[in-house]
Amino acid sequence: MLYKNIALYQAIAVASGLHFASAICPEINGTFTLNGVCNVQTVRAICPDVTKEAARVGCQEASVKFEDIAGNHYQYDKEYMDGGTVLNDILSPLPVDAGRISAASDNVASNSVIAWPEYEARAFYESELTADKEGYAILEGDGAHMTNFDLDYGCDLRTVMCCFVENAKGVFDDNTDVCHQDLSYAKRSNHVSNGFATMDGGDDTHCVGFSWADGEESDALKGNALYHISLKNRIDNGYAKNVPGAPMCACIEQMPTVDKAACVDVTGTSTFTFIYEGPDYITGTNEASVTYSNCGGDDLKTHFEAKASETEVVEMDEYFVGSGGCVESNKNFLNNEYFIPSATAHYLVDKNQWEQWAGYGLHWYPYNKDSNEEKGALVRSLLDNSPNQIVYRHCKSCKESHQFIYYKRHTEWPSSETLNIAELFMNNWRSENNLRGVDFDLYSSYEDAIDEVNAWQTCNYDHGNVGFPRDCGPVFPVGGQWNSYKKHMDYAKTHAFYIEKSDA
Repeated sequence: MLYKNIALYQAIAVASGLHFASAICPEINGTFTLNGVCNVQTVRAICPDVTKEAARVGCQEASVKFEDIAGNHYQYDKEYMDGGTVLNDILSPLPVDAGRISAASDNVASNSVIAWPEYEARAFYESELTADKEGYAILEGDGAHMTNFDLDYGCDLRTVMCCFVENAKGVFDDNTDVCHQDLSYAKRSNHVSNGFATMDGGDDTHCVGFSWADGEESDALKGNALYHISLKNRIDNGYAKNVPGAPMCACIEQMPTVDKAACVDVTGTSTFTFIYEGPDYITGTNEASVTYSNCGGDDLKTHFEAKASETEVVEMDEYFVGSGGCVESNKNFLNNEYFIPSATAHYLVDKNQWEQWAGYGLHWYPYNKDSNEEKGALVRSLLDNSPNQIVYRHCKSCKESHQFIYYKRHTEWPSSETLNIAELFMNNWRSENNLRGVDFDLYSSYEDAIDEVNAWQTCNYDHGNVGFPRDCGPVFPVGGQWNSYKKHMDYAKTHAFYIEKSDA
């Protein structure tokens, strides 16, 4: 099927060491034109004397550099694509660079080629890595790409996806479930060399991406598509933050497995005009006409299949499992990691009855180690709707006597100005307004707490940065079963706190 332009075929010939008779550079200060994809191969297919480095830099300089959109530097762009920087903090005002991102939408996104993310800092780094005894060697591969989008190593399926978990504008299109993530696939983003994570789904997540076909207009304009789903999506639609353990935006091979994703398609034309100043230097400009669409309503996997081989379609099944496919996908994933279902459930808490508000270890739950004000307000709001005023701690790693503790309040809770309830349980188990047998009792089962029988018989309090239940015990004091979110714990390294739901 002859849908690729002649420049691509010329590029293949150059890569094979062949030259077309027509592939001759102009005279010094003469010009040459390139339609479509601008990269090392296509430039040298037209002007073979240009060095690889001159061709790489020439294409970047003739395009709108990705790093110039936000106007910062490689590390900032890299951190943004991983889910960091102030630009991903939805509680902070938009930074100054937000104005540049909006200006790019108005001034260049539709009439210029936005280059794929390459950075001279990255070029220097890669050159050092491949240096020989004589000095710096050429780049390994043909680009100085951000690791999230390295076309030389790891973007074989020609697909990029962004997955967001927060929204600054409060309008969230929850369009997918996240299944699992092999952490080693994105170690340059999560800084974890190995491991994996499985997700239950149900958390708000919005995924969107694009694919391209080598040599076609979608390839030439893929930098525009990346800008559209990442930076522009943040400013226009408020989407921010990454799935834990994964980049926010990256080639699909680094992203988590999800059931589906929305799709963006770019169409149009692009033309580059270069001045040949010698083998080591070309300068140029570009003109483009770019249109963005939603792939006709198709999801990303469906759109990809139209551009892919049968083998690639099968490979993509690792990343998109279809609506409701996470359960089976996670089962197969864990089986490949040599995990099999156990006859004994590890997680013994009925989520239909109990709402988690804190946790550590395998039951970790987000918290602010510097302040528990927000957490205290959350606990009070949960207790306001809780029928029996029971706080439950499940501690898998504790001694058997302390794995299940039910705190039942008898007296009214003091005001928030007097007592931070979250801090009481998490870090500072105190006696003021909190005496056993007066303000509360502890029980080893929910039924005992409801019936108020078999209450624990001993408690102590008031040791700095020691939380619930210090040395309280069913009969005698028992040490080392307390939790703390500010100091090392002995036994309670995997625990969680819950409050009974109103509709339990």
